[in-house]
Amino acid sequence: MNINRRHFILGSAAAAALAGHATEKTGLRQLAPGEKRTMALIGCGIQQRHLAGQFLKNDKIKIVATCDCDKVRAKDQANRVNKHYNNNECRVVYDFREIIRDPSIDMVCIAAPDHWHAYMCVEAMKHGKDVFCEKPLTWSVQEAREVMAAEKKYGRVFQTGSMQRSWREFRDAVAVVRGGFIGDVMYVDANFGPGGKGGAPSQPVRFWDDPNNAAKEGAPNPDVDWTMWLGPAAMRPYSDRHSPRGVHNFYPYFWRCDDDLGSGYCGDWGAHHLDIAQWGLDMDRSGPYKVIRSDEPHSTDLYHGGRRLFGVKLVFKKPYGDVVLTHGSFANKWGTVFYGTKGIVAVNRGRIAVWSGTGPVVPTPSIRKEVADCKFMNDKIIAEGGGRSLGAALDKIEKTYNLTNENIAKYGVYVSTDHYRNFYDCVESRKLPITDAETGCRSAILCLLCNMSYKHDAGFDWDPVKNEFANGTGHGIPLCRQGDCNGWEVKA
Repeated sequence: MNINRRHFILGSAAAAALAGHATEKTGLRQLAPGEKRTMALIGCGIQQRHLAGQFLKNDKIKIVATCDCDKVRAKDQANRVNKHYNNNECRVVYDFREIIRDPSIDMVCIAAPDHWHAYMCVEAMKHGKDVFCEKPLTWSVQEAREVMAAEKKYGRVFQTGSMQRSWREFRDAVAVVRGGFIGDVMYVDANFGPGGKGGAPSQPVRFWDDPNNAAKEGAPNPDVDWTMWLGPAAMRPYSDRHSPRGVHNFYPYFWRCDDDLGSGYCGDWGAHHLDIAQWGLDMDRSGPYKVIRSDEPHSTDLYHGGRRLFGVKLVFKKPYGDVVLTHGSFANKWGTVFYGTKGIVAVNRGRIAVWSGTGPVVPTPSIRKEVADCKFMNDKIIAEGGGRSLGAALDKIEKTYNLTNENIAKYGVYVSTDHYRNFYDCVESRKLPITDAETGCRSAILCLLCNMSYKHDAGFDWDPVKNEFANGTGHGIPLCRQGDCNGWEVKA
């Protein structure tokens, strides 16, 4: 690791650049008559284009700046914003610190790569800004602890981009579970990965996707500040598989599957389906107390570094006993499945099914296949639907269990129908949005625990209050970027 470079980016130079506007808890900036709340976009890839489109719909927000260390993408996003407003007022910035220290900016939307999230989030909150940040919220457990602490210390409104919580099918699924309609949940499946080279966990660091094509992948790119792109990560040569040249219309996966930059499918898709499991189990302020190593075969694909790809188990403690959450693969078409003592709820994007039954269902391989095929207990299925039939299935579920918004709220389920509007409404009300920083960090920690278990081929005990290893387990498994545990400068 290039310590001098990292100190320049995150150390004294950054402190000087950001000095002068750090705050304790502050309220909203006073607006002049007719003035709108201002937002800046940090990270201008394909995901930010989607997010910007959502915020541009809100006529109470004005996007005033775009920021990316790739000049082409920063300018392109500003052009899109200016086209929407029919003016040329959106500012183009290449160093996010300029955005952070600008007191005229009320909110930031962060869609940079995962390894940058925590530092940007903490510094933005420290400087009086409300934050919308993409999932997975952090790259490490230590970062998650810092972001949670910053949210509490600075009193900012924070929304994690776990938008499934604002979708009807997931809200109804969680309401059925939290309402007790399938009894006590004993088992949960969260299914994500493997996906070709991506696998499920992250992979050992590789400079090139194709070593035979290294000269082309690593050809100089004068449009990107590569040192800034790497930020807190270790120095490596530029690769356009990490930072694709120009404006691209695909989601870059190479960096997401890299040990030093992402957490593989564990973070990329686990942040969605593990998040719904956490929501259904009412664990937004807690977590598992044990991680059980997978007993699936190790991958023989050289890209995966010999790691297992699925099968790790997270064990949660509930008043009625333990709940075992198993990471399964995309081979099961459901994202999250809850197995209770009185039924089953299965949900994914655009699909839902609810069964009623008696006695706990232990998810054996054969039962998982039946559930995946929607053939399990056919005579006791309450509703099942996807695609064009989703609405009818949700109508039936809501009617069967009387899932009015008022009743859903009684089960402790937050009702949001628009993730982006929910953020802005909470900016004005100063209430917690549906996926505040702690909720997003707790979900990220689930992803990271899975990834650590695969990476180190280990099980361990966990303290969900302190978010650290328990009972002398976890030896040799770092909770932060190695070498940073006592010195990373995101301290809240």
